Amino acid sequence: MERIIFKHEFKSYVFISSLGVLAGLLVAFFSQFPHDDLWSLALFSSMTCGFWICTCSLIALFSSNQYAAGLNVALYVYFMFYVTGIFKRLAVVQHGYNTISYFYNGFWQELAYGLPYAVGCFALALVLWHGRKSKPMHTVVRFLPLVFILAETVFLIIKVFTVKQGLFMSIVDTICAIAYGWIVINTSSKRGSRYIPTE
Repeated sequence: MERIIFKHEFKSYVFISSLGVLAGLLVAFFSQFPHDDLWSLALFSSMTCGFWICTCSLIALFSSNQYAAGLNVALYVYFMFYVTGIFKRLAVVQHGYNTISYFYNGFWQELAYGLPYAVGCFALALVLWHGRKSKPMHTVVRFLPLVFILAETVFLIIKVFTVKQGLFMSIVDTICAIAYGWIVINTSSKRGSRYIPTE
């Protein structure tokens, strides 16, 4: 793989952090819907990982070097969880379970909420970045996220037919699987899938 989108530079980290905020807002939006009806829109924010595996994996694979891959994915996940945590506090206040000061205190108290997830994804991104290389083992690594997305897609489709739940995320996961497979295959096939080390 030769294509590079995310670099080891400040503006790239600001951009990926903004994507993390946007992802957090998406989670907050969908969490307002039911999780136990046919569409189960709230599953976008919980109990499913296909969308996150897809986006985090592509961020790692299209980063300029291993360190940048780890940082980019960590920032994306961290800010997504931070925004989600703030929104959860707002929901608690809106439902009358706590006061508005609880929400305002969350701006600093939630700073640690996403750290464990960010650290875990940082480590995984360091490994996944090697999927940029063209050796057979690295090619396997490159396609492992697709295997996980497909496995979850099958599980969700079964859930749709058995308990009439999860239709929305089964569609999202199917789109993610197709998009991830197409992007990775299309990028890998160019110029013999040569690996160019950068920075």
